[in-house]
Amino acid sequence: MSFSSRRTWLSRLLAVSVVGLVVAATPSIATAAEQPSAGAPPAAATTVAADGLPTVQIDGVVWSQTVVGTTVYVAGRFANARPAGAAPGTSLVPRANLLAYDIRTGVLVPGWAPSLNAQALTITASPDGSRIYVGGDFTTVDGQTARRIAALDPTTGALVPDFRPAVTASVRAIVATADTVYVGGDFNAVGSASRLRLAAFDPAGQLLPWAPGTGVGRNRDGSVAAGAGVSALALVGDQLVVGGRFGSINGTATSGVGAVSATTGEVRPFAVGQRITNQGDDSGVTSLTTDGTTVWIGAYDFSGPGNAEGVVAARVADGSLVWDADCRGDTYSTFPVGGAVYVAGHPHVCSNIGGFPEVTPRVSRFGIAYSQATTGTVGTGTWGNTAFRGAPAPSVLDWYPTITPGTFTGQGQAGWSVTGTSEYVLYGGEFPRVNSVGQQGLVRFAVRSLAPNRIGPVAGSLATPTVTAGGAGVLSVGVTTTSDRDDRNLTYSLYRDGDTATPVATQVVDSIFTTPRTVTLHDRGLAPSSTHTYVVRAQDAWGNTVTSPSSSGTVSAEPLPSAYTQTVLADGATSAWPLGFLTGSTSGDATGAAPLTVGSGVTRQATGAVAGDAGGAFALGGTASSRMVAGAAQGARSAPQTFSLELWFSTTATTGGRLAGFGNSATGSNTSYDRQVYLDAAGRVLFGVSSGSRQVLASQAAYNDGGWHHVVASLGPPGPRSGWTASSSAPHPP
Repeated sequence: MSFSSRRTWLSRLLAVSVVGLVVAATPSIATAAEQPSAGAPPAAATTVAADGLPTVQIDGVVWSQTVVGTTVYVAGRFANARPAGAAPGTSLVPRANLLAYDIRTGVLVPGWAPSLNAQALTITASPDGSRIYVGGDFTTVDGQTARRIAALDPTTGALVPDFRPAVTASVRAIVATADTVYVGGDFNAVGSASRLRLAAFDPAGQLLPWAPGTGVGRNRDGSVAAGAGVSALALVGDQLVVGGRFGSINGTATSGVGAVSATTGEVRPFAVGQRITNQGDDSGVTSLTTDGTTVWIGAYDFSGPGNAEGVVAARVADGSLVWDADCRGDTYSTFPVGGAVYVAGHPHVCSNIGGFPEVTPRVSRFGIAYSQATTGTVGTGTWGNTAFRGAPAPSVLDWYPTITPGTFTGQGQAGWSVTGTSEYVLYGGEFPRVNSVGQQGLVRFAVRSLAPNRIGPVAGSLATPTVTAGGAGVLSVGVTTTSDRDDRNLTYSLYRDGDTATPVATQVVDSIFTTPRTVTLHDRGLAPSSTHTYVVRAQDAWGNTVTSPSSSGTVSAEPLPSAYTQTVLADGATSAWPLGFLTGSTSGDATGAAPLTVGSGVTRQATGAVAGDAGGAFALGGTASSRMVAGAAQGARSAPQTFSLELWFSTTATTGGRLAGFGNSATGSNTSYDRQVYLDAAGRVLFGVSSGSRQVLASQAAYNDGGWHHVVASLGPPGPRSGWTASSSAPHPP
């Protein structure tokens, strides 16, 4: 906003707005209101706390988990377990690729210890919890033959003797009903019967006639892939969704994901399988989870030809797209709960859906969450493919526990599996630490009521604040926001002169780490020329805090605001400029928000419009430097859509000129300007707005008679409203 005229005296300018006056960096205007920050999470999505709860540890890698009641069953490649807090190699308890622990305490279940002779890749339970099904590369359980799939007792861990299918290669996915066990993997036969990566058994382990098959796909260079493995299954009614690295099911082209009848094995339409291109040796679908209506599809792409690498949500019934979380970085597992979808993988850039950007060196976030709700659209930065540009997208939620990648598999990953209940989210993988605390391979996160809630704003992250004299009796303290791994909105409090018990100002600020911003807190009513020292404290909803270093500043010599200005502030002005006191080339804003930069063609006058006010007025000399610019140091802002602008003026000019308005340049001429209060050559006052169409209101009378006059210009729906109040030539009473 700027002020200029032809030899005009200005006094007592203020702006009052029902939505807040937005002061631009110039004589200034932006044509639209500021929009919410990208990726703002919906209120319905509530994450668990980011505190990693103490959990039994392992000395290898966890590939899969399932929960029955209060027991978590874990499958992977490891030889030993040890209690939470125990260092590697200490307090070891033998566990050969399987274990169970109590979800409430994280403590190992002592009596459940079946021993596999090779890794387990998948684990699930029968619907009634009476059996635990496990699949993988093993061929024995407790020394008894069990070729790559077995059924175990959930209490004792004993092998169920009558369930002994002989699968010829890895089993990577299992889903069970009361009467059928469906499996997927890398095999091409069960016993002597041909089965191409999919098979089904009855509870006695007898192979069923159901026999759909997956076909090999193509690599990026067009070569035929080496395999067509199935890595994930999700079952809803008669609809079985299949995920993997294949290019077809039963000869019908579908890339990486498709659906078949759980009864007949016939292919069902599944639209997203025609939209993604993940297949072949180096891309595919890794996981499928469902709530009965939506299926969340985790995908990866190493060197093509895949176009999905985050999470794609589709309708179970037909595969139609719900949303695409277009984050780059492989996804290995997902778990939907509480309006969120938790992800195990290594996303490193989510800016295409309003989330965190790519940075150098690259930072992968091994545990994140998306909103289940659609909140936006996929942008154009889709790394070379256009299949999902403009598609619906979720938000990246503010949940970022630090999960450290491990070395066990040599792949530099952290979490490979995520599952849970309505109260707990459980990660498994090869990570050695969580939130910088030793916690290997398994960790629990809990809802707020069960969590210690000790994760707070990042330690040491508040820089030394800047303290500036912002107006009469005002010091303004600015600090860049910090962030919190599980709380997006933080309260920033300002403390003066060592008193850390009672803040002089507070403000709640959206503090997502991807978009740091400056928080400005104002301390008002201070004695002129006094010096004060400040710290800023950021606090989350759970009382966790971080405090900035201290910084000092000196109040300007400008007298404290008059009774008139105090009345204006009490009315809710977002900025109020007394226009009678200069500190160098600056005139203060009584709110501290946006001091004026004053041009050399502006001079102080001893008297102003308000009787008893010693502040005086400013005289504008009618030259190019006769201008004052509000907010020049703060940066350009959007012009307001609903506001009132009030000022006093006195002039005898007959050439007209602007009193106040918004433009797009802090110096020189404006190439865009709007919301202008100005005088014409006849001395009439006009208010012009360009909001879709140009509208101008003009006074009937002329006001260039040398007396003080009061003008208020207001904008609000459906169009501009303007009013003028004239006074006598004598100063107006306060």
